[in-house]
Amino acid sequence: MLKTINTVYIFASLFLYFTLSPKITGEHILVNILAIFSFMCYFIMLELNRIVSSKYNTYSSLAIEVFVYSFIFVFLENSISYFYTGNFFVFSTSDATFYHDSVMEIIDMPLMDGINHYLSYMDFDDLGMILVLYPLCLVSDSNLMLNLFYLFVGVIIATSLFSLSQQFMSKKYAFLASLSFSISSFIIFFHSSGLKESFLVMIVVLSFDFYYRFLKSRKIRYLLIALIFLSIIMLFRPAILGMIIVAVGLSALFSQGGVGVKVISFFIFILLMAFGDLIGEIIEKYTTGGVDTLIEARETQGMVIGGVGFTYAVNILSQSIGPLPTVVSSSKILTMLYTSGLIYRVFLGIPFWLTVLFVFRYKYTKIYPLILFVIMEMSALAFLMDGLELRKALPHIPIVYVVAFWFLDKYDRKIIQFKKEKRFEIFFKILLFILIVLMFYWNFR
Repeated sequence: MLKTINTVYIFASLFLYFTLSPKITGEHILVNILAIFSFMCYFIMLELNRIVSSKYNTYSSLAIEVFVYSFIFVFLENSISYFYTGNFFVFSTSDATFYHDSVMEIIDMPLMDGINHYLSYMDFDDLGMILVLYPLCLVSDSNLMLNLFYLFVGVIIATSLFSLSQQFMSKKYAFLASLSFSISSFIIFFHSSGLKESFLVMIVVLSFDFYYRFLKSRKIRYLLIALIFLSIIMLFRPAILGMIIVAVGLSALFSQGGVGVKVISFFIFILLMAFGDLIGEIIEKYTTGGVDTLIEARETQGMVIGGVGFTYAVNILSQSIGPLPTVVSSSKILTMLYTSGLIYRVFLGIPFWLTVLFVFRYKYTKIYPLILFVIMEMSALAFLMDGLELRKALPHIPIVYVVAFWFLDKYDRKIIQFKKEKRFEIFFKILLFILIVLMFYWNFR
């Protein structure tokens, strides 16, 4: 199945790019060239690592591959950004310059004074990025310092995702799951920008990694480390922390674990009750006060197109298999930089949902926390009509790769088999064709 997905990926990408090439204006031709180069390199990396012996699937080889690949593309994206805009924020100047300017405003203050000053006009849920940038700007005030730091963050994401994936699948497919996410065009774009998402993704992956290390070894130090990483999420996006806690709590409650797991579940729900008011404030903030005001706000922002029902349908679809890629655009430059990775993510939607069906049908409770977390964030983003926003969906996307590769691993090693194999293969190929049609339609809408 993985070989089929990789093959369809390269042909579908070529089809989409060449079919949509008449829409290329030439205004940002370097971005178009980089996008084509990106999906070719991505496919080569995935196929080479798929066919090589599993003895090469080590932490060190993964770290080297991810670092070198990321370095090349971060360098290229920053070079193109400087060529077109004169800065290294890679066409994301709004939030990136805000973070940068906020840090430069407090750089000469003692850290605590700087934090108090920042919190005087901003909420704490963006404080994390300020704390990341502060020590880096003491070394150099260039955004390139953050990009360099993110190269190492990318390696940590890759190795931690590799560790997490091995809890559920063979070493070979755990390696491929980690690599396919860690060198995807969209995560490399965030490594190249001045945004907070790369660091946030690292914290989310590390939280799950150490939680599962605790489940396997029962060593308290792993649980404490997981709790430290979870607490850091509060400084970036508190809603994600709540979703992870609920996912872990529900999974522990319905798992086959012993008394210890049930006790953890009990204390998690006690904790949720204790912070009920704070959770309510977070929900009210994201919904802008309620469903009616949310819809009004989205209509004002121009995010309701074709009616509320149609908008929700598009958001649900986008979260289920996407976000959907925009291959060529004269106005949305960012989307072209991360399209190659999103095309692959769309195809992984099939094994992801097959995993969900199998896991809940046969009660593979170990993977419940990952699936519940992904589904909760997908549902929240769709409800808030933010389902088309890659930035907001990014924290759960690496977990999508782990879940999807669970099925790919079990199917390709014939652990999962169907009585009517040929019929399933035809069904699978039809689904792939439907996804290609959807992406084609999305780009001609």
